[in-house]
Amino acid sequence: MNFYDQYKTQLVLPEAILTHLLAIFPSSETFTIWLYFYQNESLAPSQIAAFLKSTTSEVNQAIALLTNSDTLSAEFDEVTGEMRFDTRPAFAKLDRILAEDKAETTNVDQDETSESDITRLIAAFEPEMPGGLTPMTIEELQKWLSDDKFEADLILLALHEAALNRKVSLPYIRAILRNWRNDGVITARDIERNKEERELRKETPDNQAPLSEEFFSSADALGKLWGFSQD
Repeated sequence: MNFYDQYKTQLVLPEAILTHLLAIFPSSETFTIWLYFYQNESLAPSQIAAFLKSTTSEVNQAIALLTNSDTLSAEFDEVTGEMRFDTRPAFAKLDRILAEDKAETTNVDQDETSESDITRLIAAFEPEMPGGLTPMTIEELQKWLSDDKFEADLILLALHEAALNRKVSLPYIRAILRNWRNDGVITARDIERNKEERELRKETPDNQAPLSEEFFSSADALGKLWGFSQD
């Protein structure tokens, strides 16, 4: 067995450490120092200096950079009388960086979705609005998306409803949207679901029709015939 096979599992790092290395550590050289402490938090700076054929002073300078950049902390162990170096701050820093990256990605995705939605609305409203779209009209559509949180597909359905009624105007369409919201309709899927339920009710016969007066008269006659009264 060679050295690689024997020791390849001894030092485990998340891949994100490498892909964000210079965002976490002051330099690749300080990362090397940090790795030694990650493997053994009780190493003395002089030992690391010997491994790297460097000086203890240079290693101490790197340690100072690491602590100042919140990637390493040092504390004195009163039991052993030695300094102990904690590498966990680097992972906490990585967590913050990844969270920021995720937030930025989410914001970019939302911006792209918003741009796509307003583009769809403009394309749909342009031929329907008398006189076309004005900057104020486009701004109003953007507010429906961003402020009122109306779904783009729902707005398009409201436009279709207004067109069927030959009342295409922003106030009328806004009234449709608000009425829908008051009725609990907030997505285009809600509209489709309500439509399906109405169609189902039309197709289902009413098996619970009220009993007629003729039925009760017949029941009274049978009761008298069989010798008991329904009083």
